[in-house]
Amino acid sequence: MIDALYISSTGLRSQQEQIDVISNNVANMQTPGFKRGRVNFAEIASVPMPGESMQSVGTHGGGARVASTTQEFAGGALQPTRGPLDLAIDGNGFFELEDLNGNRFYTRAGRFRLDDEGYLAATNGMRLSAGPQVPQGASDILISAEGELSAKLDGDEQRTVLGTIELTMFATTEGLESAGDNLFRAGARTGGPLPMVAGEGGSGRLQQGYLEAANVDMIDEMTGLVLAQRAYQLNARVLQASDQVLETINNLRR
Repeated sequence: MIDALYISSTGLRSQQEQIDVISNNVANMQTPGFKRGRVNFAEIASVPMPGESMQSVGTHGGGARVASTTQEFAGGALQPTRGPLDLAIDGNGFFELEDLNGNRFYTRAGRFRLDDEGYLAATNGMRLSAGPQVPQGASDILISAEGELSAKLDGDEQRTVLGTIELTMFATTEGLESAGDNLFRAGARTGGPLPMVAGEGGSGRLQQGYLEAANVDMIDEMTGLVLAQRAYQLNARVLQASDQVLETINNLRR
């Protein structure tokens, strides 16, 4: 009966984290480039008590735990914005951002602006790594599907190519670690970042004037939330029932 208390408590903790992840998914449905989280569960192996053998405890587990929380990197729908510096990746790849300390982060959110020095920067202020610089007075900025950025400079009729926006690929996305604010860090399992020209090496192509929507489906999230809440309630009932049985046993001993 004591085991039932521990098993139900592990179920409560696991389902609470599941509910938290689902709630975060729903809260970010309108966040460009957001990737939904997923909770992976694992069974806790039972440990034999003194005098017990592995055969006696091998028929039941010791509860459940959260093995990991991962992101699903399936692409979201491309939504038109007509913003000249809004970019969506139609396919694989990430934008590489760099903070003031030189740390590199990766994102699918392509809402950019020009900072004070004319570099492309995300809404959080991080610059697009190795991105081209746009001189003051430049107009009619165009970004091709291959990432070539061109503009009409002040007083010029012809367009001038200013540089190329590259994408970053990884051998696997399973090792990417969430850094918050819709950003990811390269982990030990991802391998090194691989700069790619958009549309080459398996990377996607850029779409100017579009943003990638979150890959969150409200129906799936609501279904998962109902299941998680029911599982939480069932574990709470097991905890309550175990407590009542233990109280009854304690009263019998008196």
